[in-house]
Amino acid sequence: MKRISRRLVLGGVGAAVALGTGLKPRGARAAGELTVWWTQGFYKAENDAVIAWMADWEKRNNTKVNLTIMNGPDVITKLIAGMQVGDVPDVVHTVTGDRFLVPRAAWNDQLEDVSDVVDSQKAEFTETALISARLYNAKQKKYSIYGVPTKGSSLMNSVWLPLLEEVGFAATDMPGTQDKFYDFFQTVQDKLRSKGKRIFGLGYSMAAKEADAGNLFHQFLVSYGGVGIVTPDGKLNIDDPAVRQAATTSLERLTTPFKKGYVPPGAINWGDVDNNNAFFARQIVMTPNATISIAAAQMDKPDLYYKEILTRGVPLGNDGKPVASLLAISPTIIPKGSKNVDGAKALLRDFIQPANINAYLKETRARYLPVMASIVKNDPYWTDPKDPHRQVAVDMGLIKPTVPWWMSYNPAYSAVLSEQIWPQAEANITQRNMTPEQATEDAAKRIKQLFEQYQK
Repeated sequence: MKRISRRLVLGGVGAAVALGTGLKPRGARAAGELTVWWTQGFYKAENDAVIAWMADWEKRNNTKVNLTIMNGPDVITKLIAGMQVGDVPDVVHTVTGDRFLVPRAAWNDQLEDVSDVVDSQKAEFTETALISARLYNAKQKKYSIYGVPTKGSSLMNSVWLPLLEEVGFAATDMPGTQDKFYDFFQTVQDKLRSKGKRIFGLGYSMAAKEADAGNLFHQFLVSYGGVGIVTPDGKLNIDDPAVRQAATTSLERLTTPFKKGYVPPGAINWGDVDNNNAFFARQIVMTPNATISIAAAQMDKPDLYYKEILTRGVPLGNDGKPVASLLAISPTIIPKGSKNVDGAKALLRDFIQPANINAYLKETRARYLPVMASIVKNDPYWTDPKDPHRQVAVDMGLIKPTVPWWMSYNPAYSAVLSEQIWPQAEANITQRNMTPEQATEDAAKRIKQLFEQYQK
């Protein structure tokens, strides 16, 4: 498997590896079988870890597991299609499902209630993980647990130390507050350009597709004071002056460097993997990323992993105070229509035992965070002071304050993300000459329309 490819599909646990993304229609399933769809990892170790775990569970439980691994967008697209025709797998792990699918599927009564699965380890899960799993079912008119929290991630910043050193800077020269931190890399670009290097300082993802651009915008929104855009009771609060200003400032701070040439022109077309590729090609000095995948992918190259790639978390606010990390919780779900709900729940209860999920996450090179604080507390692997990346992610996602994404409060915000409203607002500025204020107003108008569709 090539590390960068996201177009590879692995047929079930005992099946041969096949290229392509199409899935053949499934015939009748034998009693006791499970069909599992899992989001493909960024590098081979992630896929190997789930294949190995499922194969082991299959043997221990004498239950055949038909495992298919596919890229993230395809998981969502194919599951939506399956729900429409009533042909769904038993278990689905979708990394971005918490943002693009699960809240609305729960609203539409398309998911099995997995409260009993989560309750088996409820004391272990973090508060943000439990909030993210609790969703509203409009048909049954109640909140319940419709996703099993599996792993977490928050925004990280990956930096090439050699490019800083080339123009006379050290790691300690990076400022600690929001605007100064990101502006620093514009200065680095200017110095590199003066040496004849065509390198961009900032690797901002700005395309209105997939997840990265939205991840970046929304962490900026929180950093500038817009965390209250949706209240915990599900009400849209976008007309609040503080929220409106935070959105406008976020758009301005992301688009102005692009227009000034500090972000690669192609960033408006980047998929989730493209900023990683640009970083590995040393076309950019730094890039915000949703996980530590950039460093983790280089773990077998000690010089890169330990000496050249730096990982930094969310900067302090401009006032010098800590900023909460917007923590994404990737869920594993059981679609309604599963032909083996009991088997699916048995698998998930086993998977989320702390020892099991810890072993799985470690095998994936810790790209994602545990969603159980005891794992980090009891296993020194996660806080190893010799590791320059894991402890930064743990600090952001499990030690310092975190906040859940707002679709936990109202599934309308999942629609906001699916429509890429805020990245589209960025495009309105960079490609259609809107002002940040105009783009914010345009986005707010559409968001209000979406929220009208999700009234309890």
